[in-house]
Amino acid sequence: MKKVLVFTLMIVCAGFIIQSCKKNNQVSQGQMEVRMTDSPGDFVSLNVEILKIEAYLENSGWVTINETSKEINILDLTNGAEVTIASATTVQPGTYTKLKLTFSGENSLTFNGSNGSNTVNLSFGSNFSGQVEVPIHCQVSSGVTSSILLDFNVGSSIAQTGGAYTLNPIIAEITDPGTGLQGQVSGASHAAISLSNSFYTGSTYINQNGYFMIRGVPDGTYLLKIEARAEGEVLASQKSIQNVTITKGQIKNVGSIQI
Repeated sequence: MKKVLVFTLMIVCAGFIIQSCKKNNQVSQGQMEVRMTDSPGDFVSLNVEILKIEAYLENSGWVTINETSKEINILDLTNGAEVTIASATTVQPGTYTKLKLTFSGENSLTFNGSNGSNTVNLSFGSNFSGQVEVPIHCQVSSGVTSSILLDFNVGSSIAQTGGAYTLNPIIAEITDPGTGLQGQVSGASHAAISLSNSFYTGSTYINQNGYFMIRGVPDGTYLLKIEARAEGEVLASQKSIQNVTITKGQIKNVGSIQI
């Protein structure tokens, strides 16, 4: 089964008022903060370096949110843990329609193999120049806070050709982060989780405590599949649960699942 790992970026666009000292009027400004979290994955570490983050203001152009490089092990950010990767205390109000992330060439992946853990350098893929643009919708206005959640699909972003691994980040906006599924698997230390129907498929892995979460799932009825795996990706056991109903605005808790 192809490894699929998702991490999320949280962009909080908070509007506020700055009172002028010389004039009895108000000047509207905005604040933007970029935070990162990660859904559990089966890799040991994924180290990336982000050099710059920009947001595109409609009818104006690119606005720099951060240009101080930050190295991140994405797999440190599990079970709701987050880290701020960029912030700007004064951002012009308006509609922001794109986010641009610039990566350095210093990225690496560590994963478990049949002979233990392996660490490989991630060079850029042939279609990746080091920058990725993500369509978003962030309305910054005075006194209003809005947020945007992004998925980074590691399974689709990392390719292997021979013994070489390449990075081509595939990132998309989660439009409904408050809808999804969570639970816990017992009886397995490594397990892949998939939630699917005719229109959507979401996947993740349990963490060291067996916990898993998939957010941004469209409401509907799904098949939940758990595949426990031994070292070297050998399938040990599996379990399927039919007719799992996801309701908009809720993170459904399926509780503990024995496998």
